Amino acid sequence: MKPINLSTYSLSLLTAKEDILNPKSSANWALFTYDGATNNLKLCDSGAGGVAELAAKFHVGRPLYGLCQVTAPGSGQPRIVMINWVGEEVQEPRRSECASHVPAIKAFFKRCRL
Repeated sequence: MKPINLSTYSLSLLTAKEDILNPKSSANWALFTYDGATNNLKLCDSGAGGVAELAAKFHVGRPLYGLCQVTAPGSGQPRIVMINWVGEEVQEPRRSECASHVPAIKAFFKRCRL
């Protein structure tokens, strides 16, 4: 399995996360995918419509990773959650490879809950 590359697009990846954390930004989610057949993770979309809008972006044929700001029940504090999506039409070898990338992605984004 090839490791994930988080350095090629690192600036846009981190900027997307910071936009979600920034209270002055309207963005509350970001969606990431691989650049073609490579393991280079890149930003593919972002928005302000919350979990419902983010969920509508998932695709059955693609592995995707989402970051979304949600409100924690009880405390009302904002939290950033990471979503690992692998569509049902993604081939099994690619599914396994993408699953092996999750720890590196989580470490890269640091303040996210999986």
